[in-house]
Amino acid sequence: MTPAPPPPARGAFLRIGPQQWRDFWKGTASIAPLMPGSVLFGLAFGALVDVVGLPAWLAPYASATVTAGASQIAIVEALRQDAPAVIAILTALVINARLALYSAALAPVFSAFPRRWQLGLAYLMTDQSAAVSVLRADQWPDPVRRRWFILGVSGPFVLVWILGTAAGVVLGPVIPDAWQIGFIVPLMFIAVMVPALTTWPAVAAAAISTAVVLILKDLPYGLNVLVGALAGIGLGALVPSRRQPRDVEPLEEAQ
Repeated sequence: MTPAPPPPARGAFLRIGPQQWRDFWKGTASIAPLMPGSVLFGLAFGALVDVVGLPAWLAPYASATVTAGASQIAIVEALRQDAPAVIAILTALVINARLALYSAALAPVFSAFPRRWQLGLAYLMTDQSAAVSVLRADQWPDPVRRRWFILGVSGPFVLVWILGTAAGVVLGPVIPDAWQIGFIVPLMFIAVMVPALTTWPAVAAAAISTAVVLILKDLPYGLNVLVGALAGIGLGALVPSRRQPRDVEPLEEAQ
């Protein structure tokens, strides 16, 4: 006979024990200071969808299924300018190439999780939640508690992004068209780059990308976004990282 599953822990809600809920809410508290930015970014995307004239339901649907705000905005902006599909797709792929770096950083953090948890949490990862998850992973050596903490980091953050997108569609008519089109794309670069501004190459890439997008704003088909992303990646890679001499002192002493 197959043994019956163990009863849920006392005080469990939705068959989730109190400890898991505590870990979940600690994750939510860790990323809460970044949530207002997610809401504002969602408002910007929802407003842009409204300006372009796409169906209102498409904004929250895209945010729930794609969960990559920068590429979503780039695609909608390209569609607004009647760009060929290949340009819209290529722009989104270039912008989302950074997710491969997140995957490499998160692999050891997720390694002890069951496959379903790995896939589910990977789906929910954003720039901000990936950064918080990597930075706080060492504080959660127990993989069970760690995965609930990361779920608390990523799940609510995506939820407020979706809600912000829906609100942007509703509030879109209130915001002047010139503000939406003129500032949403630079906002995209700022929102994507800020969590990574910890090195000189990252700062240079953010500054170069934003400047190129603004300078080339009159390019057809939204090509300024694609050119800005490529310029930031290429020129930012040429900027040397500044390392303090103390980073090598221990090695010299050990020799």
